[in-house]
Amino acid sequence: MPSWRPWAARCAASMAALLMGAVPVAVAHAADPPAHVEAVKIRVDLTDGGFNGEPGDFVLEVEQGHVVEMTFVWAHVGYVEEEHIMLLEGYKLETEKLNFQNREGTIKFIADKPGTFVFKCDLDCDVHDYLQRGYLKVKRAGSAPPPTQEGQGTGSPTGAAPSGATASGSGTAPSSGQAVPVAGPTLLPTKLSVSPSSWVTGGEPITLMAVLTDAKGKPVPKAEVRFSLDTDFAGTKGQVALGVAKTDGNGVAFLDYQPTLGARRHAIAASFEGQGLYDESQQVIQVEEVGVPPSAYTMPPIGLAGFRHWAPRALVLTIVVVWATFGFILYQALGVRWARARR
Repeated sequence: MPSWRPWAARCAASMAALLMGAVPVAVAHAADPPAHVEAVKIRVDLTDGGFNGEPGDFVLEVEQGHVVEMTFVWAHVGYVEEEHIMLLEGYKLETEKLNFQNREGTIKFIADKPGTFVFKCDLDCDVHDYLQRGYLKVKRAGSAPPPTQEGQGTGSPTGAAPSGATASGSGTAPSSGQAVPVAGPTLLPTKLSVSPSSWVTGGEPITLMAVLTDAKGKPVPKAEVRFSLDTDFAGTKGQVALGVAKTDGNGVAFLDYQPTLGARRHAIAASFEGQGLYDESQQVIQVEEVGVPPSAYTMPPIGLAGFRHWAPRALVLTIVVVWATFGFILYQALGVRWARARR
């Protein structure tokens, strides 16, 4: 297939996604928290000296089960060219790129997993080392005070912790407001729609497009979509991983797929395992195969085919060596006999 065809297919698919109701990136991040739930809101300044101006460990604590909104604020004074993408490990969440023009980025999620999770800058920047030691401790339900409402300001070493959270170590966070009880949150439902660049293939590669939206039709950005293929190998049915793609600001993810099974129909599954405030979803499609695709691997020769090729030569060589040895022994024996006869 010419190299321009996958590119053209992606362009057409992206336009189709936009016509289906995808919205700009700025709107894509406006995911509402679950109804009747007050979010624990945390603001963290990214400064020349680290989180909230402190270069050491910056620890925040929240209670398991609460909705959390972490807002990172670009607040540099000397390093005005700095750019950051803040990553929260364990929850697979990240902000958009933060810089002088785009100064705030918010990630929203339900703190459903207890433990300590690192948040840090994922770009190589001048103050990179100062923005690597952020920790979010999610304490088991009942082990922390009730969360509080949104904090104000940037805090100081003697200030209180952010709403629903506490800060320890070298860094601190905004002051807290009044306590607000939090009901048990539920994840927001999502819808995953998958379509290939062609529903019929003769072995040529196709492009898979997945569109992930919430219940209101808003796109879900920066979400991992996993693609797999239902297959039968040696009588055992299972799934083969095809790859992982991340949705863009319009909730669209692409993956190139090369058919190699030689089956009449290819059952391709796309799945979103849930992330942030969003629940999991999946879809399975079938692509028809009308030709014999190239094999994904080549089996080595089995049986005596290889032996039959070199066996005659080895046999001739063995016979020559045996007769040469016999002749040498006979020659030595006759030489000894002649020597005795001369005496």
